[in-house]
Amino acid sequence: MRFELLGPFDIVHNGRPVVLRGSTQRAVLAYLLLHHNEVVATSSLLSALWPEQIPATARKMVQNAVSGLRSTLAAGTNPGEQEPMLLTHAPGYLLRIDDEQLDLARFRRLSAAGRGARDNGDTEGAVSAMTEALALWRGRMLADLAEAGVNWPELGTLEDERLALHEDLFALELDRGRHREVLSALQEQATANPNRERLNAQLMTALYRCGRAVDALEVFRATRASLTDELGLEPGRELRELERAILQHDEAVLDRTPPAEADPQPMAAVVPASPMVPVPAPELAEEPGDTGEERPDFWLPRETEAERKPVVAVGIAAATSDDPEEAGEVLARLWAVVEEEAATEDARLPGMHGPVLLAVYGLPRTREDDAVRAVRTALRIRDRLTESGIAVQVSVETGDVLTTPSAIGEESVTGPVLDRCVRSTLSAPEGRVRVVEAVREASEPEVGYTATEQDGRWEACLLRPRPAPEPPDTLTFAGREHELELLHQFLGFVERGGHPHRVTLRGEPGIGKTRLLIEFRQLLEEYPRIRVLDVAGDLLAAFASAPGLLPATMAGLRGGDGGPALRAAATELTANGPLVVLADDVQDAELRTRLSWLGEACAGLPVLILTAERPDPLDVPPQTVTGQTTIVLAPLADKAVAKLLDVLLPNTNRLARTRHELITRIGGNPRFAQVYARAVHDRTTLSPALGHTAPPTPAAIRRTLAALLDSLAPAEKSVLKAATLTGEFFDADEVTEVCGRDRAEVAMALGSLAAQGLLEHAGHGFAFRWAPLRELAYQRIPRSASTELVRRFSGGRTARTEIPA
Repeated sequence: MRFELLGPFDIVHNGRPVVLRGSTQRAVLAYLLLHHNEVVATSSLLSALWPEQIPATARKMVQNAVSGLRSTLAAGTNPGEQEPMLLTHAPGYLLRIDDEQLDLARFRRLSAAGRGARDNGDTEGAVSAMTEALALWRGRMLADLAEAGVNWPELGTLEDERLALHEDLFALELDRGRHREVLSALQEQATANPNRERLNAQLMTALYRCGRAVDALEVFRATRASLTDELGLEPGRELRELERAILQHDEAVLDRTPPAEADPQPMAAVVPASPMVPVPAPELAEEPGDTGEERPDFWLPRETEAERKPVVAVGIAAATSDDPEEAGEVLARLWAVVEEEAATEDARLPGMHGPVLLAVYGLPRTREDDAVRAVRTALRIRDRLTESGIAVQVSVETGDVLTTPSAIGEESVTGPVLDRCVRSTLSAPEGRVRVVEAVREASEPEVGYTATEQDGRWEACLLRPRPAPEPPDTLTFAGREHELELLHQFLGFVERGGHPHRVTLRGEPGIGKTRLLIEFRQLLEEYPRIRVLDVAGDLLAAFASAPGLLPATMAGLRGGDGGPALRAAATELTANGPLVVLADDVQDAELRTRLSWLGEACAGLPVLILTAERPDPLDVPPQTVTGQTTIVLAPLADKAVAKLLDVLLPNTNRLARTRHELITRIGGNPRFAQVYARAVHDRTTLSPALGHTAPPTPAAIRRTLAALLDSLAPAEKSVLKAATLTGEFFDADEVTEVCGRDRAEVAMALGSLAAQGLLEHAGHGFAFRWAPLRELAYQRIPRSASTELVRRFSGGRTARTEIPA
């Protein structure tokens, strides 16, 4: 059993939350945990729970709470685990627990270890321990109890401990020359604590070392004004001397550059005025292209730049009574439900904004189904809280936010969309889930809606499965004949050799992986001796549903008997011919592992395993004895796209200019062709004159490109955004001038982006494959950063600062 005080009060047993009955039990246990392994006098406990007036039945209420807590603690102990003991010990109670069960105790242990390592000269060990200690904090201490009115002195003392550790860590990082990396976190802490002189002195130092002396002096003036107005005090000697050193540009006192390292790790400067300026990357001996070589460490996904990002925000507000105990219980239940549901959908919880709890989708990576996941979560939260007798207001909004990385913890998130979500939540009717038009459009048909009369909003009614797609028109299969023939050849290879082989289709979303699987399956229908098995998530269940298996084999598969059962099933299914296993859109890690097992289980059997997967910068090829081949689907040629448009938009050959512009915007992606064709059809239906111009980028394509952009490694995304500030055609030298990275790193990133199909080779340089991708990448750059980057650009032609729509 674990107890968590450093944030909302949580008790976790075997990975599941433990629910306490009533706010009195929660308050009693929280106060005893603050003083764990110490005797707490009953009088102190009563004063803490009822600071204004202790009711006549207070002692009885505490006794009942202690009795219930003893039962809960005893029931939540595993065999062999030390049981938390709540003892009656004059003059009150003693809660005896292992320090490792309490996050507060771990925080203090790690804090002491960090300071001990610092005193012994072990800077790395000190930074590691302090960072781990601060990571235990999940927000305001005992946030749910504090919201219900709890204001114990111990909470203020512990907040001071946290801030002091922050200051110690910042001091170590500044001594190591990592002023850029900690600047964002320093600004956040200093803004929240304007009267802490040491913290503001550290912020002034970091700003000066980042070349922002004016901003550093402004921090001093703001700190002085706050101290004078609120406390009637002047800044201390250290802060005044620091101001004088900045005014005199005393480099001996202020300047500190990062020390040389054997393997430097590049990290972008976290500076609001120039948040995309990176520390130089490691020098590379050559300019690697698409060689398949292992990427260096700086390619690992790690967001280090401030960025504008599209998100979907869900706001939830619960109706509470004037009774503080009841309000605390409702708030605790709200937090528990939202945290549980948000975790299942990878949502970010920025916390309470007034009475509204927010959940944000699209961080740290945009996904095409962000709107679907957001509304799905909103409906589930509404239903669960309603069943608990709690009336809620729920609203779903979408828009851009600005994310600013932090050297400690998650990045900060700000934007008007969060404020809009709070306002719309508070104006929503109880028991309803209201969404804006953009969310409705992005989440249909998985969610059903009814129209409302409120500002064009929609009410989400029910979740429904996505309708099965209609059989594709064979005429719309264009440009993949070679790949289809290649799959047929692999089937022949498997059948002749009597050995399994795995073929993985890879490519960007919409490039035609699913369609190629469908066409191949239809081709196999001409050969009755070939068994085909479609896998949709559960490999063992798919095999168990295959007709013709022996009862014992089916029982082994349904019992989860992995390898042996798969071997027996594959043997039976290949008795008269080869077996083809098809798995589309493989993203689940467990399914990937089981597919690797399948290859091993089918050794010596004619089995073709054909999977379709999206590329990912962290993908590691599965380790298996099966032969493997990866086919990367390239963009369709312009002729193939034109043939596709002939089917999708018949009788439009006369609109030559529109067709040419469409082909350029489609960029060889079959799904984009279908989306643009629907958009053109809608425009020409409404007004034939509109058919003479290509439609604006449809929202579905923008979502796909946004998800594709966020799937890139940070170095690649940074280089791609910098390229939007050059000309229509650009090379590594020009992009290097914009972003300030090492030229070899830029060349590697450009080569990788071209290999992934986001850029095209143009002469000796590159160009964007899709104009909308360039628009989206440009829009991700904060305005302050784009101004700084354009100022840097000193190439032969003027950098583009506006991207045409």
